[in-house]
Amino acid sequence: MQEATFNKPLGGFRGVHEGGTAILFATGPSVKKYNLINGSEEFIKVGVNRIYNYPEIVSTLDYYLFGSHYNLDKLHRENIDRVCRKYSFTKLASAYEDGTPTGRGNISPEQATEIGAIPFENNVISFSNDIAKYSTFGRSITFPALQFILYTGVSRIYLVGCDIVGTYGEGFEKTLRQLWKRFASFKEEYYPEVDIVSINPVGLRGVFIDGFTE
Repeated sequence: MQEATFNKPLGGFRGVHEGGTAILFATGPSVKKYNLINGSEEFIKVGVNRIYNYPEIVSTLDYYLFGSHYNLDKLHRENIDRVCRKYSFTKLASAYEDGTPTGRGNISPEQATEIGAIPFENNVISFSNDIAKYSTFGRSITFPALQFILYTGVSRIYLVGCDIVGTYGEGFEKTLRQLWKRFASFKEEYYPEVDIVSINPVGLRGVFIDGFTE
């Protein structure tokens, strides 16, 4: 695991949802098929990046993670700023990588702080089971989100819109499949008691528990 320079503020989230259930909302095509899961009113809800395109979801979030393309896409930046100012959910921004600001058009630490977000640090090598001490594995914002959710102590996670296909180019989709398999192995090693259920899975079919709403 990679030592983090800037993740100490995340220590306050350790175990805050012990035994709870969370939903991670990503923006793959299957998110459009999402129907309320029984009892989900009480679940912890986490969204990433362009989930702002689904107001019926973003309005229910407890946590929102974002960062990439913030300084490359004006409309994207405006939408992030808008939802961060409108809603009181906890905001976490991917602003550092390996001890320095990420760059590459990502949000800067100063910009994150300005809109009330906690800037956190990623790496591109290893997943973390202690995100205050070690940086989270990045490459896709869903991975820091999942490492964060696991750190809060939940016992079950539902994945919605985590499809791999339909959003990225074919080359990166192959890479993502391998990274998801690596994440599954990490989860089994460090959090074997946590169930992960992929709702209406597409690219993740067979990787976790498959669940279907249609």
